[in-house]
Amino acid sequence: MRVVLRRTVSLARLTQDAPKKGSGTALRHASRDLRRALGVRRTHDVSAGLLAARFRRDPRRRAIAARVAARLSRDAGEATSPAELEALLSALRREFAARDATLSSTSPLLGSDAARLGARLEKDIRRRLTARAKRLLARGVPVAENVHEARIDARDLRYGLEFARLSGVETLLPLLERFQEEAGRAHDRAELIALVRRTAGRLGAARRREAMRLLPPLLTDFERTLSRAQSASRALLASLKRRLSRW
Repeated sequence: MRVVLRRTVSLARLTQDAPKKGSGTALRHASRDLRRALGVRRTHDVSAGLLAARFRRDPRRRAIAARVAARLSRDAGEATSPAELEALLSALRREFAARDATLSSTSPLLGSDAARLGARLEKDIRRRLTARAKRLLARGVPVAENVHEARIDARDLRYGLEFARLSGVETLLPLLERFQEEAGRAHDRAELIALVRRTAGRLGAARRREAMRLLPPLLTDFERTLSRAQSASRALLASLKRRLSRW
């Protein structure tokens, strides 16, 4: 569901001025709000799974890793209440219905203006995709501090290109997807490290020292996944630079 919501946010932003300026803004915001609420749960769940798997065969750290993972899983269940999620989902349904009604009521009225409005939308989409591509290029090969932002840029560009179906981007799409996946793995491990530190700070002195001993292997894992993301980024940026000159 979070993947669908991310696509909705990205495409609503890309087409937000059709049929008139700001038409897609409310849908984008409703999708974003629900995705963020689900994201808190997802972060804790994924971190708990990564932590338990990482130290399953480590007799010195396995027990404390299991305790911290259990605490993260418990925190995931408390992140957002079912009532809050239901309210956010209801808001999203309303905005989807409103957007659908707007587009349905507009299309029969286009008449001879259909071609002109279609051309304007195509121009807007191409302009926004070019801006996304330039922003990704400007970031360069990501470092620890901005790998997540670069991943978001790549994700939005990929979703937009898949939607717009511009010619000549077939070789670019798998490079965007590969970087997105590798950067996502690095980000997951960065979030895990942050959660372990936060959880350790809430433990007693003895348990806190044990929990902090989880960090060196996790930091090594992060550096390894970041290196793979950087390698994927170099291939992507080289291809994107060539492709952008032809748009």
